[in-house]
Amino acid sequence: MRKWLGWSLALAVSACGTNATTTADATASDDAALASDVTSTDAAAGTDAVSLPAPHTDTLGGARPVTVTVPDAWTPEKKWPLVLVLHGYGASGAVQSAFLGVEARATQFGYVTLAPDGTRDPTGNLFWNATPACCDFGHVDIDDVAYLTGLIDDAIAKLAVDPARVYVVGHSNGGFMAYRLACEKSAKINAIAVIAGATDMDPKACINPKPVNLLHIHGTSDATIAYNGGTIEGGQFPSAQESIGQWLTRDACDVTPTSAGQSDFDMVVDGAETTRLQYPNCPNGLAVEHWKMVGSGHIPAFTDEFRDALAAWMVARVRP
Repeated sequence: MRKWLGWSLALAVSACGTNATTTADATASDDAALASDVTSTDAAAGTDAVSLPAPHTDTLGGARPVTVTVPDAWTPEKKWPLVLVLHGYGASGAVQSAFLGVEARATQFGYVTLAPDGTRDPTGNLFWNATPACCDFGHVDIDDVAYLTGLIDDAIAKLAVDPARVYVVGHSNGGFMAYRLACEKSAKINAIAVIAGATDMDPKACINPKPVNLLHIHGTSDATIAYNGGTIEGGQFPSAQESIGQWLTRDACDVTPTSAGQSDFDMVVDGAETTRLQYPNCPNGLAVEHWKMVGSGHIPAFTDEFRDALAAWMVARVRP
């Protein structure tokens, strides 16, 4: 039996502060603002349980169970891509997946989805222990790398997931966590899509990485995780360009991008605010891209065009 979480999305309003130095409370306020934008169950998204030979929704994650979404055509005889959704600080997996439209596109694009929750810090906010900057503000020191890679292993074993097609998409704190997974568990991760996040300040913190496909999405007016880098309670984080640059070196791509066009991905910014930049000559079919959202904040009001493009980008990536 499959559990489908269907949600309707009200207009997402970008919630930004006033400078690049923010606190944990400000980060939680911005990321948890997603919850106020996700409202009632949407029948059009598919709220009926669908009988499938798939595991029950609480079979993955052990003490930290996670909801599983499978496409309508799922069978154990076929190998399926996996999309792992990582929420921002103070948000949740269900809210983040609904906001990005990931679960709603599982059937259209043919992938399995996991949208886990982090653990609660002393202030009650869900978080991922990603980099020193973000977001173990309470010094809980949970091993989220082990937890998330365990989920991936379980999905491969129980959900007929193709180990060569594992994709991670994360927003804010979830983006930091996606970068950490790519660094420490690159053998398990085919591609990451990071939205309003950053990697570690120290390139040496990336342990024995193998090439990983990367899409970095960032608003230039993001005042929570500033586009040009900054500090939050945990410490300093690099700019969008510095984060991308670390992976250009690891993936052996050219450092000068070419434009793949412009798109209107943010409903509250006039015109086609997003320039899609591609870094050429990556070896073995690798892709490193940057969707630069000029004028967008920490939580863009994403269009369905963006959600379709995000899903399409992930499933098109192949392991080198």
